Amino acid sequence: MKQLLHYIVFCCLAACCFTACDHEDIFRQTETEGDGNSIILNLASGKLPLTRANVEANGAEIAVSHLDVLIFNQDGTKVWHERVDGIKDGKDKITLSAQRSTFDENESYWVYLIANSTADVSIFEDENFTLTSLNALKQEDKDIHMTGLASATGVPQTFLMDGVAYPKGEQEPATVKMVVLNSGDKTNDTELQTVLRRAAAKIVVNIKSGEHVQFDNGPQTYHAGYYLRNMPYSTSVIKPAMMDKDDAELMTPELNNGGYFKWTPSVITVTAYAYAHVWDNASTLEKEVRLIVNIPMNYLPDNATEWKFLDNSYYQIPVSTKKELNRNTCYEVNVTVDAPGGSNPSKPVLLKDISYSVRDWDEERINVGGDTDRPAYLTLNEYEMEMHDMADDNTTLEFASSSEVTATIDRVYYIDKFGQEKELTQITNGSADEWGENIGSDYRPNWKNRCIIKITPDENITGKIQVHGDVPGNNAVRYIIFTVENEEGIKREVKVAQYPLEYITNIQGWYSYRSDFGGTTWENYRDPSQKRVSAYNYDSRNDTWSYSATRYGNDYIFTSKVAEEIETGSNRGKSSISYYYYKLDRWQTSLSTNEIWNAGNARMYHVQITASSGDYTLGQPRITNGKTDPGEDNAELVSPSFMIASQLGAVFSISDEEMAASHCREYVEVAQDGTVYDDWRLPTRAELEIIMEFQYKENAAMDEVLAGPSYWSASGLVYNNKGSGTAKTIRCIRDAYDKKTGK
Repeated sequence: MKQLLHYIVFCCLAACCFTACDHEDIFRQTETEGDGNSIILNLASGKLPLTRANVEANGAEIAVSHLDVLIFNQDGTKVWHERVDGIKDGKDKITLSAQRSTFDENESYWVYLIANSTADVSIFEDENFTLTSLNALKQEDKDIHMTGLASATGVPQTFLMDGVAYPKGEQEPATVKMVVLNSGDKTNDTELQTVLRRAAAKIVVNIKSGEHVQFDNGPQTYHAGYYLRNMPYSTSVIKPAMMDKDDAELMTPELNNGGYFKWTPSVITVTAYAYAHVWDNASTLEKEVRLIVNIPMNYLPDNATEWKFLDNSYYQIPVSTKKELNRNTCYEVNVTVDAPGGSNPSKPVLLKDISYSVRDWDEERINVGGDTDRPAYLTLNEYEMEMHDMADDNTTLEFASSSEVTATIDRVYYIDKFGQEKELTQITNGSADEWGENIGSDYRPNWKNRCIIKITPDENITGKIQVHGDVPGNNAVRYIIFTVENEEGIKREVKVAQYPLEYITNIQGWYSYRSDFGGTTWENYRDPSQKRVSAYNYDSRNDTWSYSATRYGNDYIFTSKVAEEIETGSNRGKSSISYYYYKLDRWQTSLSTNEIWNAGNARMYHVQITASSGDYTLGQPRITNGKTDPGEDNAELVSPSFMIASQLGAVFSISDEEMAASHCREYVEVAQDGTVYDDWRLPTRAELEIIMEFQYKENAAMDEVLAGPSYWSASGLVYNNKGSGTAKTIRCIRDAYDKKTGK
């Protein structure tokens, strides 16, 4: 709290002619108040205590080289533009050339401020430039990640910012509004204020060395450095209406080891900037922003006495867990390296066990006025938090405010077994703190997943916020969203993820195939050399299969499948699942489909367990020759984190465990986001038993995935007394923990 946060707060006054006007560099500086008809732009900075909720901005992050003031009437026609150059630090009052009396009395106008735009002034001066034009205006900065580095040639030295004016003395509105520039009062100046916010996001990655690693930045390590893969380098000049979901252009710059690559033997800090970008439901390889870093190091393997120097050690680090970068937001990433990375930049090792913090990048603001004006502020140290197998947390969340605060729960929900958000609401006939899911009607409610949820801030202007939520009982992660508000009306939103001891999540599958099908997939089906979609007639003597490109059905152990998620109606979250196969006719071979389930389940369930029971032992099942070991000791093990193949992996009856193991080894399933999972195996006996237990739990977070009478484990058949039919079948699983750390 001893640090000071510097804020960019601009107060602007503007007026214009009835017809469109543009003025470049026409302004005067004054140290006096206006004459009652002046248009004044006040530049000032405020100071508030800094908590972990905010990231201090300084240097290039707060610099303003020039400012474009644009005023539009109600229909979006431009009536005034002025570019102001030579903005100085400290308190300056800049008087624009326009007079307030030239505006229509009591008429409202849009007043936009754009700082540090790279657009030529002629673009804003164009008589046909409208508010629509401003909304559509884009900016590209291919060196955005190095902004502010004076030592780098040609990189930006300032950040694009934007803001919309609102009346002095008022709180900034949640959505932009028009303002009156001429009230008819000829004695008082019209005073407005604007908060300028950056179009870029800030990324800070702290990489610590573990006990087996020492970072080495000696002269022989000249090719150490970093780059952002899929770096967004374009943005809307003003904040888009869809909350930072810019359709950004992406590029991958060259390796850089300049001033934003800070190095010590134990800690490396990488600072980078990028424009807003969203990659939800997009290909990880093509769209996700990741930091790629090469760290030469000295490595001490287990049980070794001598350190080994590694000239290259490449890692990849996801920079955001929410699959988005937002404007004027700082993403801080902390991770520890304790094992070598990849030796080749094309195969960087994905680091896990990463902690993330998403914070406002200098968002707090105060109203600029006289010296007696009291700043209004509300800061939190965290805006996202997790609770693991705990009902109460009274230590994580802290706040600092200019007045006492209250907390209101906005939303409680979980993700069900078909990927749908299920709302919990306050129980009408219960206490104020009792929540549940109503599966009945408003008139005759029927509550399930009942729980007590309370958010209690300390009664002071600084303190803790206690979060209480009964531990979820349905193996699903519960999300609690609440708002903290102070007496000045400043609000902050917090999202809590509450994890039970054993929890299940799911992802949507897209299509399946086998790695021994010669490269034939739903996306790659035109290669005439190897066309395989079905497998049958397994020969255990040499571990070989027979294949078909054109046939499917009961005579085939496995046929490739494709799913289309159902997004509406009572089956939302389920999928239409079809075989895909080659159809031969006289002239050509084409890929065709045959639907087998019109409301199937193409979801892969991810089971995570943090404690053993008396019926099994939590551990990493042993893999021998690429298959789950059939040993009796291995049969009792349950992986602490494993995924279950979806119905895209369904097979017909399997004769023995050798055939089953061979199929799982070859099986591939591709998720809806494009992620390829190709490391499947047979489950252990204990893993099948725990899946059966979870799938039949009340309000289960998993659908019935083992519906048959018996399933092959690595050590033989496991029977399901609630199943039906006669088939001996399989459901492949994969370990989903970090193979290096075991977590």
